[in-house]
Amino acid sequence: MSSIRSIVAKPLGVQTGCRLPLHLSKPVKITVSVNRSPALVLHRQKRDAHYCKALESDDDGADSDDFDDFGSPTEYEGEQEQASAPGEEVEPAEGQVSATAEAAQSQPVQQSSRAVARPAPARAAIEEPDMSTVWKLGLGGVVALAGLAGLGFVAHRLFTSQAPKVQKAMESRQLARESQQRLSDFMSQLRNQTTADLSAKNLGDEGFCYIVDSLSFNERCVAADFSKNGIGATGAAQLAQALGSNTCLQSLVLDTNAMGDDGAASLAAALAGASRVKTLNLSGNNIGDAGTKALAEMLQGNTTLEALELNGNVIDLEGITALAEGLIRNESLKVLGLSDNYIGPEGAEVLANALKENTTLEELYIKGNELGDEGVKVLCEALQQRQGKLKALDLGNNSLGKEGASALAALLRSCTSLQELNIYMNDVGDDGAFQLATAVNDNRTIAELDVGGNNIGPDGAKALAAALQGHETLKSLELAYNPIGPEGAKAFADILKYDMNVETLKLGWCKIGGGEGAKAVADLVMFNTSLRVLDVRGNGFGNDGAIYLSRGMKEHQNEKLAELDLGYNEIKDEGACAIAQALKANPGGAPRELKVNANYITQFGQVALTEALDMVYDMGKREMVITY
Repeated sequence: MSSIRSIVAKPLGVQTGCRLPLHLSKPVKITVSVNRSPALVLHRQKRDAHYCKALESDDDGADSDDFDDFGSPTEYEGEQEQASAPGEEVEPAEGQVSATAEAAQSQPVQQSSRAVARPAPARAAIEEPDMSTVWKLGLGGVVALAGLAGLGFVAHRLFTSQAPKVQKAMESRQLARESQQRLSDFMSQLRNQTTADLSAKNLGDEGFCYIVDSLSFNERCVAADFSKNGIGATGAAQLAQALGSNTCLQSLVLDTNAMGDDGAASLAAALAGASRVKTLNLSGNNIGDAGTKALAEMLQGNTTLEALELNGNVIDLEGITALAEGLIRNESLKVLGLSDNYIGPEGAEVLANALKENTTLEELYIKGNELGDEGVKVLCEALQQRQGKLKALDLGNNSLGKEGASALAALLRSCTSLQELNIYMNDVGDDGAFQLATAVNDNRTIAELDVGGNNIGPDGAKALAAALQGHETLKSLELAYNPIGPEGAKAFADILKYDMNVETLKLGWCKIGGGEGAKAVADLVMFNTSLRVLDVRGNGFGNDGAIYLSRGMKEHQNEKLAELDLGYNEIKDEGACAIAQALKANPGGAPRELKVNANYITQFGQVALTEALDMVYDMGKREMVITY
């Protein structure tokens, strides 16, 4: 019998007291936790005692089936057995006790040559997998992956195709919110300000219809400008509806829109009643004869409108005929703008007959209608015969020649109330200039005279200059685009140096040159004290002319000079530096704005002028702008 090593199993509160055979390679600690059941305790004690006897017995026929008589602890209902792993001690749970195998310890211990062990359970046989099933599973996985890839591809294509639309929709919503806020701001201006400038806001019919309701029952806004907004007939109809309940608005500017005849008719219907609107500007609205007829009917009953501007439309003979009838019966209109239409000589005659009977009109703007000498002649004759006082007449760009100039001169002699005369871009020449000169000499009420672009040479310029000498009321003189040359420039410079109050003088593209003509202009700058705007563009001054002009700028004391335009004069760096030196020498007399664009001034000259500008600001305490 081999010796037995005593290995004491120290389970939680339980000691079996039995000895294990030596041939067990590793000691095993058996721990058993038993519930507090007297029946279970008795069962365990019997089993442990029987197990120890079997170990001590030398009988080789001992069988593990001997232990089956004791049954399983699970037969006791409600009882549980918990075994811990070898070498692990488990604390007894509350309500559990440790049972000692005292009966086993009380019996003598024998040596045993072998131990009776339970046979190991047989392992379940591993079945070989079915290859067809494997192939099916693999093929199913491939198909699933392909399906997932297809779904991903479709999702990607769908996303890429819909993403721009989604982004566009988001941008549209953002734009809508911003537009809504802008329209709310515009409405606030109309409600809270006496003058609302909403020109060029890109309103369109939809936006305009939204905000124009703010004019309904509005008692604050007096003047509103909706020009350049793309307003059509729909917007005009909505405005007409708002004007029906407005008793405050006096000035309404709607030029450069697209109202057409229908829009003009809607507004005419709204203004025919008790409207307080005094100024209505419908220029550039594609209004034809039908719209003009509606406005003419409005004029017959309206007693508040004082200014009506229909410039830049498509009014022909039929429309001007209807308008003439309205003028005959109207007693409030003072300003009528018909420039850039299609009146012609026949329309001028119809209008002339109406002007003979009208006594309220004071300003007539009718340039760009191809009246010719014949049309100008009948108009001038009618204006001479009327009893009303004419203050402004614009006959520019009407193919006016020598005969027309003669009729105009007759009007100037008789109409002592005329303050503004414009015959810009006609062709009166020197002969017409001589006739106008004699008439201007007799008329001392002219404040603005525009004879630019009339092919007047040095002789005609001298005649006009002599007629205007000592003219105290003249404030603006336009001579541009006339080839008056150095002699004509000198003639006007001589009369403007001392004894006149001209504030605006335009001598652009008059072929003055950089010699004597430039000297004459320099003398004018040096001694004149009334000029605010001097335009001498395109006269070929060059560096010599710029140097002459700089000498006058050094000495002049005219602090009123706001704008000096030297553009297109072929001035280079030398001339620019001379002007810069003049500005530095006389910072108090520097103009507010100096234009030297379209010359040959490089960076060197620009630096010199910029330094001069800084000195003007530091020493003369004047803000100055230089345009290159």
